[in-house]
Amino acid sequence: MKKRIIKDKEHIVYENIDELRQVMPKQKIYKDWRNAPLLSWILTDDGQVCQILDKGALNNREYIRTAIGMHNCAPSSRIEGELRDNIYNFNGVNSKKHFKERKDPTKQEFLFAKYVAKGDGVVDAYKQAFPAAKSKEYITTQTNLLLKTKRIKQLIDKEIEKLLEKVEVTPQYLLEKTKEIVDKVDVKDNDKLNSIKILMELSGMLNKKEKQTESIQLFSGFSDKQLKLLEGGNVKKIAEQTREVPDMPETD
Repeated sequence: MKKRIIKDKEHIVYENIDELRQVMPKQKIYKDWRNAPLLSWILTDDGQVCQILDKGALNNREYIRTAIGMHNCAPSSRIEGELRDNIYNFNGVNSKKHFKERKDPTKQEFLFAKYVAKGDGVVDAYKQAFPAAKSKEYITTQTNLLLKTKRIKQLIDKEIEKLLEKVEVTPQYLLEKTKEIVDKVDVKDNDKLNSIKILMELSGMLNKKEKQTESIQLFSGFSDKQLKLLEGGNVKKIAEQTREVPDMPETD
């Protein structure tokens, strides 16, 4: 048997009629689940037994809801298989879970990542990529959700890498510069070493800092001033231009 908690109440899906009979030997079971009454026990198309928890119509489509999922009552529909993630829509997909775990970015998500890496604020980047979105609260929530997904993090990483490669800041370059500085004894090179460290963080060669900064892990991209410093080869000044960014509000 399979168990599911719905609104603090346990509901059971039995593997077959015999399993249900061990608990409810005289319980009536409806084989025609499309026409079975509310709260009746029905036989699914693959031989399981479950109870109808809800019946109704949505957009002129009659449906029933069981512990397995939400089912269209059309002649071609079937009730079968495992418990669905979501019993409140026909496809059974948990939209929030799907949004988080989806691997392939949409065209709009790609644009969002590109704008963020370019240096636009995350809210402005979202507005540009999703122009139909108007609610400030909605934009803030969606932005926060996007920044937590693996696909968006990877997209922004790639865009940052392109910017670094454009000004020839490669891992080899960073390692060579770091070695040169370490080999020197001049104390003033500490500033340069800090700058190199920041560049290494941006390129993903070092662990991310816990404190959020205007670097790749924060998804706030390079500012125009930082890009000019990179293009001019002035790595020392980049450290001075890094600023802290406030945390995005947490959402469920």
